[in-house]
Amino acid sequence: MESSPSRTVGSPTTPATKTRVPIQKDDLLEVIPTPEIQNWMITIEQCLNEICTISSEGKLNMEQKLRISNLCRKVTHGTSQMAVQYQALKIRVSRAHTVISSLEDQMDVSQRLKDLQQHIDESMKPTMGTSFADMVKKGANNFIHPSKLQSVAIYPEDKSKSSEETKTLVQKIIRPEQMKLHVRGLRKTKNGGVIISTDTKDDIEKLKQSEQLTKSGFTIDEHRKRNPRVVVIGVSSAMQENEVFNCLYHQNIADKLQNCDLEMFLALVRLSHKSGKKDAETCNYIIEVSPAIRKALISKERVFVNWSSCPVRDFTLVTRCYKCHQYGHAAKYCRETTHTCGHCGEQGHTLKECPKKGDEPKCATCFHLKKPDKHNTGASDCPAKIIAERRYINSIDYAGA
Repeated sequence: MESSPSRTVGSPTTPATKTRVPIQKDDLLEVIPTPEIQNWMITIEQCLNEICTISSEGKLNMEQKLRISNLCRKVTHGTSQMAVQYQALKIRVSRAHTVISSLEDQMDVSQRLKDLQQHIDESMKPTMGTSFADMVKKGANNFIHPSKLQSVAIYPEDKSKSSEETKTLVQKIIRPEQMKLHVRGLRKTKNGGVIISTDTKDDIEKLKQSEQLTKSGFTIDEHRKRNPRVVVIGVSSAMQENEVFNCLYHQNIADKLQNCDLEMFLALVRLSHKSGKKDAETCNYIIEVSPAIRKALISKERVFVNWSSCPVRDFTLVTRCYKCHQYGHAAKYCRETTHTCGHCGEQGHTLKECPKKGDEPKCATCFHLKKPDKHNTGASDCPAKIIAERRYINSIDYAGA
């Protein structure tokens, strides 16, 4: 006799547990349908009536029977009130849902407008130079296309000679007009040498066979290009160098370069340096690799490192000395005895000490080279920077890129 009311009255408590489940947009208005609530109300009323009937037929005095009847009426009234409040809350939720949907639509339109504005701004930016920040944010990873120039390196046998002295002597010995050379550039390099760039391989052969150079004590050799560097962006700072290299091989290289095992891979890669904020969770790995590994890594624009997918780019930034502001060396190797100001371009003081901070900036690099200098030092469109980056790219072995 007691089991029936207990079983029936207990069933309405089940939906209360149901409402604790996170509500999704699609079923927000039908968490508990109205017909289901009405069925619960009928069931509860039937159970309470059955309790009243049982109590009236039992051996209870009138006071006990009246008390049971009053309690049943109170339960019925309270349950009805709860159903009404639920329906009111459901209407409020419906209205809130409509408002939220409208706001989300407005936010979506706003974000689209921002994306469009960003796309327009980026399309209008100068594309002559690329900063490291631009390179990191850049979406597509366009392959580098170095020029097809041929180069030859000329070194003096006298190791005490400077690159400037070698350059002067070579220009006295070699007459491009007589040898019909198509020289595209002559620049100084390490160990007192110079590098001559030409249009064709035939020009290089003419220089290598020059008796004037060999008789003057010069060693001539084809310029050996350096291995490329790539930057892997957003590597976990908690990872060790060997862990990163192992992940690069097993998750990215092993299936692409069948003839390259882990031992060979580790012999062909070298960490150049890391960049990024000191205590950040991630950093950027700038690594020197072989041309084949470089191509395999950047072909998909991202590499997998443990649990992360990291953008990977060609690293073509050239070093600028913050003492003399010339490209190609760091401040610790600078031969200048005084600082050059990065704001006004004059020697004798630093940017912090500059007395002309209120004046228009001058590029210290271009000012020194007597080129147009009406731009900030290190600007992306700086002619000196562009030349330095192109020179760097042409000195790298991209293996037919």
